Amino acid sequence: MSDWIEVELAECQMHDARHMKRLARLLSRLSERPVGSIPTACHGWAETVAAYRFLNNPDIGVQEILSGHTHATLERIRTQEVVLLVQDTTFLNYGTTQPKAGMGTVKINTREEYLLHPTVAFTPERVNLGVVGMKVWQRPEQPVAQQRKSNPIEVKESYRWLEGYRCACEVKQACPATLVVNMADREGDIQEWFVEAMRREPDPRAEYIIRAKCHRRLVPGAAPRYLWAEMQQTPALGTLTIELARQPERPPRPVTLSVTAKPVTFRGARRPGGQLPPVTVSAVYAQESCPPQGEEPVEW
Repeated sequence: MSDWIEVELAECQMHDARHMKRLARLLSRLSERPVGSIPTACHGWAETVAAYRFLNNPDIGVQEILSGHTHATLERIRTQEVVLLVQDTTFLNYGTTQPKAGMGTVKINTREEYLLHPTVAFTPERVNLGVVGMKVWQRPEQPVAQQRKSNPIEVKESYRWLEGYRCACEVKQACPATLVVNMADREGDIQEWFVEAMRREPDPRAEYIIRAKCHRRLVPGAAPRYLWAEMQQTPALGTLTIELARQPERPPRPVTLSVTAKPVTFRGARRPGGQLPPVTVSAVYAQESCPPQGEEPVEW
């Protein structure tokens, strides 16, 4: 067994020692061929069957498999001053096939809507420390978009962002000397997250950075005020120069951003159970100072 596997599995919570040995063997094989399939990575058909039996065992769940790795990840987090816990969603695309006369077996467009939402720990220097939490679910066969407004947050897919933030708060409690910052893209811009953070005590609470999506109404004020306009009218605190990555429609180039920050109070959103309370957050807005002629300014 490799040294790194021993470290990752030292605190594994498997109830059967044979299962832990199988997990160690599977980790060793997959680490040798990380982009290969299980049959490709395993040495022979017997080992492949054993791997699938292990994964299909009803007594072995995600928490048991991740338990040792999560403990080792927390140990690495405790050695850092700042750790970024990044959560996001990805599709698990298991393409299905069907035979077609005269053409062999061809792929069809339908797929199972399995989704994976992990929370991964990074240092500010982008060093991956490990996975601290994850959720896997399958979308229903029938569309439910028309029911979203009437459903409570607990039964929506967006609830996973709150669960990810709660996981970050648990990491903060386990690593009190580390500044833990939970990060999310635009899909995490839900007001329930802000309310969740507001109701927690400051010391055991994880901080958060969410890329804004909603053009929220602000309070107080006699006239209606909205987030984007408020930030654009606020004097800049300074500038920041970054390297903009290449895109299909534009080459890479340096970008100088004017950075604005101020506290804003969001008006309470309406929900099926009533109206959420107003929440105050720190908003940061950055816009390209002098975009090239003919290009739209870059905004964050």
